[in-house]
Amino acid sequence: QLLDSRSTGGIETHVFNLSYWLVQQGYKCEVLLLKDYGAHPLKKQMSKAGIPWRTLKGVAELNHLLKKTKCLLATHGYKAGILGRILAKLNNLAVISTYHSGDRGTGKLRCYSAIDECSSRLADNIICVSSEIAARLPVPSNLVPNFVEVPSTTSFKGNKIAFVGRLSIEKGPDTFAKICKDFSCFTPIYVFGGGPMLDSLSNAYPTINWCGNVDMQEQWEEIGLLCITSRSEGLPLVALEAMARGIPVISYALGGIPQLIEHRKNGWLVNPGDTQKFSSTIEQWLSLSTKDKKAMSISAYQLIKSTYSSDIVGPQILSSYQRALQRVLNKTKR
Repeated sequence: QLLDSRSTGGIETHVFNLSYWLVQQGYKCEVLLLKDYGAHPLKKQMSKAGIPWRTLKGVAELNHLLKKTKCLLATHGYKAGILGRILAKLNNLAVISTYHSGDRGTGKLRCYSAIDECSSRLADNIICVSSEIAARLPVPSNLVPNFVEVPSTTSFKGNKIAFVGRLSIEKGPDTFAKICKDFSCFTPIYVFGGGPMLDSLSNAYPTINWCGNVDMQEQWEEIGLLCITSRSEGLPLVALEAMARGIPVISYALGGIPQLIEHRKNGWLVNPGDTQKFSSTIEQWLSLSTKDKKAMSISAYQLIKSTYSSDIVGPQILSSYQRALQRVLNKTKR
């Protein structure tokens, strides 16, 4: 599993969950970090979970490793995808790429995204986490949703309204702050995550609790409602993580989210950009009876357990891996 990573986000969570499941199933799996950027939460998590990993010194070391290692290379993210596919082809290895991001970015990032999409032709198989992402690629792909480890039981006792994610423009933390500023006087509002907008937003909205990057495993239990105010999305892992713990989600209807949330049953969908409707939907959640909140919590949990758990989605990914390997084997025979 190859990725280029400076911090923990949706891609890193996906790679961790997948690698943990593969190791638990008895497969040899190693996570390669293309470059060492220093301290990284993922390193500690992988070591604790027994997932083999290593950091590389860049392209040259990756190429050297691939020359001497017979493997299937799975790439995640645009940089790892572009470089990984080229080097895998040069070394006659099977390569499969997962496309996670619903946001193409702007400027230099948009150029990298375009190269990443165009070079998808080099992969032996492709996985996309939403149909919106798949539609952008020039070749067919396998639509496989994100997934999470599902707790054996869940409870619903949290009361915090929360935003969880990177504080960057595409995730819309500024929209969340504008919507929730008026609620902060009578219910706790929390933002978990770091990023380039943290300082400006925390100064502009001092009544909101800005927590920075924290271990979310210690925070979920106190959250009662998750809000997703992104400007673009694929299928956000944070929504799956919340619902797996029985936490309903209010989200703009973007990417793969409408396939995840059943409106007013396990969460709420709001037309993108409609801040007034988003605000009134939060009021709906606040006014729900304990009985109704519990029913919504159970519905969210059951959906993730039946459709988006590791044991349901893991075999689908494994099947895509096997098809990529078979394609390379067939080429070799010819």
